[in-house]
Amino acid sequence: MEKVLVISSNKSASENLVDFIRDSFRCSPKLVESAYQARTYLDSEPSVELAVINSPLMDESGLELAEYIIEKTAANCIFMIKEEHIEKVSGRAEKCGIIIIGKPFSRTLLYQLVKTLDIAVNRSMKLYAENRRLEEKIRDIQTIDKAKFMLMQYKGMTEDEAHAYLEQYAMNKRKKKSIAALELIDKINEQYL
Repeated sequence: MEKVLVISSNKSASENLVDFIRDSFRCSPKLVESAYQARTYLDSEPSVELAVINSPLMDESGLELAEYIIEKTAANCIFMIKEEHIEKVSGRAEKCGIIIIGKPFSRTLLYQLVKTLDIAVNRSMKLYAENRRLEEKIRDIQTIDKAKFMLMQYKGMTEDEAHAYLEQYAMNKRKKKSIAALELIDKINEQYL
């Protein structure tokens, strides 16, 4: 996990959290002191992977910020709150997907929690990348099929002739078949539509 945001109004807790995260996960967490600063940072840096909120903050309890983070970003959120307040906020937080940790807590618990999130994020990112690759492949196939259909419709080719024509066109232009298909679609649109 590389992009971590720590939100804490308590100076000593802030330093301890930042040091712990930096040493444990070899990253450079960004530290802000208020919900306002956190929102401003998240708006300019949407690729934050984890936000750790040490409540209360100077300008709010921190729960509203946690909800904002979950709703508006792809970041996971750990909300640290005094043990006696957990029951009040747990239902609301759990509905949103906010992870609550009671204070005081052990460093081992925090390490295990962040490590588990790191593993889950990495796994999700791999699945996301694979999904994007497959979506791009589907778009390429759709583009190629559209070009072949237009060649058949407007040039009177058979499917095999359209396929061969598109492959030859892509080879001659030294372009990926889907890009060549887009060029052919544009040319046919200009000529016939």
